[in-house]
Amino acid sequence: MLHIDRLESGSVTVLRLEGDIDEDGMNELRLALMGCIQDHRYNVVVNLEGVKFVSYMGVGVLVERLRQLRGYGGDMKLVHVNLYTQRLFRMIGVTHVFELFDGELIAIQKYQKAA
Repeated sequence: MLHIDRLESGSVTVLRLEGDIDEDGMNELRLALMGCIQDHRYNVVVNLEGVKFVSYMGVGVLVERLRQLRGYGGDMKLVHVNLYTQRLFRMIGVTHVFELFDGELIAIQKYQKAA
């Protein structure tokens, strides 16, 4: 089961995930990211510190929602991506798609510098 906390920091929405992004978790993630889009919150930071496992389909959800966010002029930045998930990104070929950061504050500041 995936637990998601949503926080707002100015124009940036932070999603803190805890659990696995497996079949059930990917549906929760899809809904949480869709909620950001419906609320016109297009700059998103996804904190994966509490995530140990990400399925191929979970990566697909991230890519799918990233494309939607960018379609609205937004973006998605990932924080605390573990080694397993980084390897998965390399195997799938999406390492160039996401910006990865070591902390939420750094990712949030990246949005503020771009504004």
